[in-house]
Formats: sequence, structure tokens, C-alpha cells
Amino acid sequence: MPDAHRVLEICGEGRTDIGNVVSPTKSRTEPQPPTKGVVPVLLYKLCGEPATMRVVRRAVPHLQGKGLWQKVKFAKQTALYNRSAGAVFVMDSEGNHRGRLAELSRGRDAAYSEFPMAVGVAHPCVEAWLLVDSLAIARALGLSNSVVLPPNPENLPAPQANRAHNPKTVLAMCAERSERSAISSREATLIALAITDLAALRNRCPVGFEPFAQEIEERIAPLFR
Repeated sequence: MPDAHRVLEICGEGRTDIGNVVSPTKSRTEPQPPTKGVVPVLLYKLCGEPATMRVVRRAVPHLQGKGLWQKVKFAKQTALYNRSAGAVFVMDSEGNHRGRLAELSRGRDAAYSEFPMAVGVAHPCVEAWLLVDSLAIARALGLSNSVVLPPNPENLPAPQANRAHNPKTVLAMCAERSERSAISSREATLIALAITDLAALRNRCPVGFEPFAQEIEERIAPLFR
């Protein structure tokens, strides 16, 4: 890989969030462009779309540590030992935003204070971040009808609290699917790629996305300037 490329290790919960993940038996894989997964795509946009960004994706369940904060610490340690430029760790709140953010922040700050790491909690899940731009949804999914979105997507119940009415099912309905036919991870990526107004996203998701955006701007974006 050219020396000009800067690698970020991104940890999340699944393909919709971060794209295809590294096998748990591998500590390293070939870094890829940030073009798959909602988090890598939005991270890329927040950093000004640097051509030098590459990412390695890791699934949270594969990380060592009994507690969530320990998994965050291990992810940071792994990225440091791999000589990556930084790390990003994002999870869904599932209704417990304050608790999960506290755990992620604890792990981030537990060690290696000089190594860049940003954490974020999507509230109540990452699909809420996709429910802010009706044109992006229509364009990404090839819809002919206009899409009506909830004014405050973060106010929707978490999927575990309400299986029938949550950001995942609302997004599926916007995509003209039945409530049991969630959009695919590829479609979620396409919507993220189509989002152009990050200011609107920050404004309509002030609990989860706005703090995450601030973390990226302060801790990660300077790596690409």
C-alpha cells in the first residue's frame, strides 16, 4: 500500500453499520476504501472525502474483553499495534444512549492517550441516521414516489423495544417494503452515499450523530489535513 494512504480501524456491530468485517482469526487484512457500510461512508464525508483514507473493519463480538469498555480498549490497542493511523468505534444505543456512550468513552480513554480514537453511539440505531434525507433515500433506492420521513428519527423506539415500529421498519416502509423486509446492508450504504447535507443530519440527530461528528472532527479529521 502506498505510504500516502492512512488506515483507520473501524469497529461496529454488523454489515449495515461497517460493511464486511475482518475474520476473527485475522489481526490484519488488506485495507479498503471507505465505500461500504454506513459508518465508513459518513466518516469519509465528515473528514472531507480524503483520497488517502483506507479502512479495516472489525465486528464488536470478535473483540477481546468481557466488558464493552474493554473491547473498545482492545480495539484501540490493536489499531496502534497494527500501525494504523487511528480507530473509530460505533454502536447502536438500543435505548441506552448514556450508558453505552459512557462505556465507549471509558474504553477510549483507558490507555494510549496520544493515539487518535473516536467513539459514537447511534440512537436508537444506525438506521436513524438514514432517515433524514428523503431525496437520498429515493435516489439510492430508485423510488418514483416522494418519501415522507419522521421529523425526529431519534425519537423512534429502539428495535428491541418495539419490533414493529422503529428506525429499521420505518426505513423499510419508506423504501416501499413490508415492515418485515428490512433494507439490505448494500441499500443502506447507497443511502449513506447519497446523503449530501451533513448539517441536516447533525441537526435532526442531535443525540447520536452530532456528538459523533464532533468526535470525528476533533480526533480523526486532522489526520487527513
